[in-house]
Amino acid sequence: MASVLSRISNLTDIDRLGEIKAQIADLQLIADELATDIKALGAGKHDGDMFAATVSVIDERWSADPKAIATKLLEVMGNGAFDRFTACHQKKTSGYTTLKLTARD
Repeated sequence: MASVLSRISNLTDIDRLGEIKAQIADLQLIADELATDIKALGAGKHDGDMFAATVSVIDERWSADPKAIATKLLEVMGNGAFDRFTACHQKKTSGYTTLKLTARD
């Protein structure tokens, strides 16, 4: 579909974005395969003719589970105390606009 669309010169912004997203998806599959092959070389720096890749192995790590903590605090504190506690320890995240693009049938 992308090759047919690329020959049409007066595409809408929606169709142009759809074509670009389709090309990115195809390229991402190729990039993922190449990355898998490079990672198989093992940790360290690996040189190509034009680029260098560094493979790093990150050890397993542990972190807090906010949902589990909230569940336990609610159980121990009860609704009222838990609501007051969480109201004092909140952070604000700014709103944003999102776009979802799908191919037409």
